[in-house]
Amino acid sequence: MYEMLNGFRKPGVEAGSKLIAAFDMMTKNPMALQNKLLMELLQDNKDTEYGKKYGFGEIKSIEEFQKKVPITTYDDYAEYIDRMAKNNERNLISCNDPVWYNKTSGTVGVPKKIPYTQKTRDIFDRYSLGYQRGLLYKTIGDKYYGGRCVNLIRCGGAITKLPDGVPFGPISEASVRPFQQKWDMFFSTPSQGIFAVKGTDTRYLNARYSLADKDLNNILCTFTGFLLDYCRYIEKNWEMLVEDIEKGTINESVELPDEVREELTAKLQPMPERAAELRAVFEKGFDTPFMPQIWPELNYICGGASAGFARYTDEVRSRYLGTDVAFYYRGISASEGIFTVPVGLAEHSSSLIPDSLFFEFIDIDEEGAEPVTMDKLEVGKKYELIVTNHSGFYRYRMKDVLLVTGFYNATPMVEFLYRIDKTVSLMGEKTTELALRVAADKTAKECGFMLVDSSVYPDTENVQYVYIMEIDRVPQDLTEEQVLSCLEKNLAEANPSYAEKVKSGLIKPAKILYSQPETYVLYKEMLLMKGNSIAQLKPVTVIGNELQKNFFFALTEDFEEIKAITGKK
Repeated sequence: MYEMLNGFRKPGVEAGSKLIAAFDMMTKNPMALQNKLLMELLQDNKDTEYGKKYGFGEIKSIEEFQKKVPITTYDDYAEYIDRMAKNNERNLISCNDPVWYNKTSGTVGVPKKIPYTQKTRDIFDRYSLGYQRGLLYKTIGDKYYGGRCVNLIRCGGAITKLPDGVPFGPISEASVRPFQQKWDMFFSTPSQGIFAVKGTDTRYLNARYSLADKDLNNILCTFTGFLLDYCRYIEKNWEMLVEDIEKGTINESVELPDEVREELTAKLQPMPERAAELRAVFEKGFDTPFMPQIWPELNYICGGASAGFARYTDEVRSRYLGTDVAFYYRGISASEGIFTVPVGLAEHSSSLIPDSLFFEFIDIDEEGAEPVTMDKLEVGKKYELIVTNHSGFYRYRMKDVLLVTGFYNATPMVEFLYRIDKTVSLMGEKTTELALRVAADKTAKECGFMLVDSSVYPDTENVQYVYIMEIDRVPQDLTEEQVLSCLEKNLAEANPSYAEKVKSGLIKPAKILYSQPETYVLYKEMLLMKGNSIAQLKPVTVIGNELQKNFFFALTEDFEEIKAITGKK
C-alpha cells in the first residue's frame, strides 16, 4: 500500500521542487511580477460592470490604479454577488465565472459568499499543496515518503448549490473530498470520522485509529489548536483507547450512530501487541513527549501556527511532540486567496507570494497613511493588508494586521498578528488580540498553571474586561487573588493605555471567570454541528456576539472548584 501512496506523492514532489526554484527566482524582483499581475487583472476585467465603472481599461500604472479605484469591503460587492448567485448574471466583477462560493465563518447573521474562480483555485493549490510538497522534500528528503497520515480536518460543513448552479460551502472541505474513495490508502482515521454525520465522536475515532497504526508518517491539521486538542484527548483517555485497541472494540460510552458503529466494529481485530506497546509508554506518564515513542516513523506535521497559535504550538512541542519531528507552519491564507508561504520549517514568519495577488499595505501606526506596495515596507512596522485578487475583489480590506519581520531575497517576510475588528476599546485604549493573548499567556506561566484557552468579553455596562479562562494543572497553593493581580499587571504591560485608564478610574480592573473542563472543545463541536467549516474555527480571543457570550458565561465554575478538579497531583 505504501508503494501506491508513494507513487502518488512522487510526481507532486517533483513539481513542488520546480516550484520552490521558481519561487526563489521571483522573490528577487517581486515588484516586476506585482506590476505585471495588476495590469493583467485590469486588462482582463476592463469590460466587467465594475471595470467599466472605474475605467480599468485606461489605467496604465499602479499609481493610477490607486487614484481611480477605491478601497473596498465586502459590502461593496454584496449586491453584485447576489446578482451572480440568484440571477446567474456574469461579467459583473470578474470576467471569470465563479466555480465556488466560499462560505465564511460566522455564528450570527447570514454568512458571506466569497466568489472563487478557477484561477484562484489553481493558485491556491499550487502554493498550499505543490509548494508544501517541494519544501518538505527539500528539507527532510526521503522522510517525506512513508505511511499514512492522521487527518484532523473534519468535513462536516454543508455544501449546497445556489440558484446559479455553483456550489456554496467551505472550500477547505472540497479539496479533501476527492480522496474519499481511496481514503484508507492515505489516512488512518476511517472516512466516517472525517465526513462525519451528527452524533459522531470524531475525537475518539481520530485517537483510537491513529494509535493503532504504528507506521504513521505525518499529521495534518488546520490549526495547531486542533492538534493540541487531539493530544490532550489521548492523555486523558489513553486507558480506554488502549483497551479498545487490545480487544478490537469501540467503547460503549463513545457516541456514534448505530450504523457507523456496526460498520466500523465489523472490520476491527484485536491488537494485543500494539496495545502492550502503547500501555508501556503511557504508564510512564506524560513528562516525556509520547508521539515519537509510539510512532517512530512520524516525520512531519502540517498546520497553521501563526503568532495567534503560539501557545498551542509550544505546548504540543514541549509536552507531546518533542523537537525532532519537522513542523511545516502554513503561511497566511483566507477565502480571498493565499498570501504567503514559509521558506523554512517551524518559522512563524512567511514570505509574500509575488504572483498570487496584488498587495497593498497601510501603516496602522501612522494616522492617515496612504496604501503602499510591498517594496515600501519597513522591517518592524505593522500594516493592514489590502488585496486585489482573481475573483473580482479590488483593493479589498482584509482587516488583518501583519508585522514585517524581514526579507526573503527582495520580498517581505511577514507574520500575522491580529484582526483589526477584534480590538477591544472601552475607553479608547485599543487593546489588540495579540496583547490580550500575551497577557493571558504570561499570567499562566507566572502562576504555574496550564492555560487551555482564553477569551475576553468587553463589558461595556461595567466598563471592564472579563476574561474567560479554561485552566488545568493548577498549583494547590495558588489563590484567585494572585491570578487576578498577575493578569492586571500583565495587561498593563501589554497595553500601557489600558493601565492609564484603570489608574484614572475610567476602566475597572479585569475580572476572571473560569471555564469548566473542555468548554472550548465543546464550543468547536457546537459550531461544527451548526455547519461551520473546521478551517474557519479560529481562537475566540474576543467575544463578539451574544451566542459566544451566552455559551461561555454559562459554562463557568468558581476558582476553588476548578482547582479541585484540575489541580496538580
